[in-house]
Amino acid sequence: MEKLVLVHLSDIHFTRSSGNVHDVDQNVRDELLRDVATLTGQLGSATGVLVTGDIAFSGMKEEYQHAAEWLRKVCDAVGCEEQHVSVVPGNHDVDRRLAGGVITKMLHQSIRGLDGPAIDSKLREFFSDTQSASALLAPLAEYNVFAQRYGCEVSAKDPYWQRNLVLSCGTTIRMRGLCSAYVSNAEDDKGKMVLGTAYVGVQRDNGVMHLTLCHHPPEWLRDQDPVDDYLNSRVHIQLFGHKHAQRVNVINDMVRLVAGAMHPERREPAWVPTYNVLEIERRDEEHIGLRLYQRRWHQSETKFIAERDPNNGREYREYKWSGIPRPVPAAARPELVASQAAQPDQVAAAPPAVPAAATDAVATTDSEHKQRLTFRFLTLSTLDRYEIALKLALLREGDDALPPNTVFLKVFQRAVDTQRLGELWDETERRHDDRAPSNPFCNSQVGE
Repeated sequence: MEKLVLVHLSDIHFTRSSGNVHDVDQNVRDELLRDVATLTGQLGSATGVLVTGDIAFSGMKEEYQHAAEWLRKVCDAVGCEEQHVSVVPGNHDVDRRLAGGVITKMLHQSIRGLDGPAIDSKLREFFSDTQSASALLAPLAEYNVFAQRYGCEVSAKDPYWQRNLVLSCGTTIRMRGLCSAYVSNAEDDKGKMVLGTAYVGVQRDNGVMHLTLCHHPPEWLRDQDPVDDYLNSRVHIQLFGHKHAQRVNVINDMVRLVAGAMHPERREPAWVPTYNVLEIERRDEEHIGLRLYQRRWHQSETKFIAERDPNNGREYREYKWSGIPRPVPAAARPELVASQAAQPDQVAAAPPAVPAAATDAVATTDSEHKQRLTFRFLTLSTLDRYEIALKLALLREGDDALPPNTVFLKVFQRAVDTQRLGELWDETERRHDDRAPSNPFCNSQVGE
């Protein structure tokens, strides 16, 4: 990819009645589709669609069904494949009925009574225990079912997700999806939410820029100070939601963007639907640039318009990072070539290091195929998925006692472990109308 074009949405707040004849926000959604299609038509097809939380209004299954259908339309409008949607949960993605359970509420209270390192210690303790981890994650169950298709579910083992986007120059944009809703209930308030510094501490790496997605901005977090330290020293682009107002700040050359709400509450005094488009591109040998297109609803014209840069009147704000040289391929580094020639045995056992972006570019290819397969498999009907699992002998004793979403994640992992992704790909594609022409996991054609 010569550049990345990312659509940033937040607080879309789908309800069970979204889309019916009484839905006053339907026209806002339709206008957003028109506006974002025009903008990405000028910039180029979108690389991904990023949603920073509050996808649903009350964490219900029907709300996520509406959201999935609409996000499919967004992807069609911007020329992005659906598996390239990325999501994180917000407080409205929590099922408050489950969050109010005695055990879950006790866990929340014990975490909210702590400060600093004690918060990380308690999160580690609770996520290491099966029963407490289950109680913390239960309110996010429907969110996880929805997010699995995009590879964005959260769990005790994987409390955040991460994926790489690689520019054609070799620079990697490493995205990390963070969850600020593990400790969320009817008593949510500013300074009561928890993120966990262990989860936000991205690793510095040559040839890598970092982008994080999170629902609650740091000022809403109980562990705000240590989280801020990591974000402001390591994360180049920080995307947030929750506040229902567009904001952009630059701290230590790091860009912090609050999306505003696509579906704000109409009774709010400053009700203004908003969204953003980010264009990330290498500018020259030492610089990566970001153009930020902020879009807002114009009530009298009933359409989205540009939020212009107040300094120059342009339809975008521009930022640039220096000191990010174009990664040098290992083959172009004479010292590595000489080393390989002089010590072939040693090189075979332990290859010399190459720039992170070069290895990421290779890994991303395989990851892309797995991401597509995950999405295509998990969006089949439950019956189709069980039929495939039975045909490929990927079910095990005891699976019938597990929730379906857990079963199918285990089925997918068993296909990985037994090197049967090629067969899983074929069986999955045969059940879709828009079949892929070839199978990246083997030489067979899907139509054979």
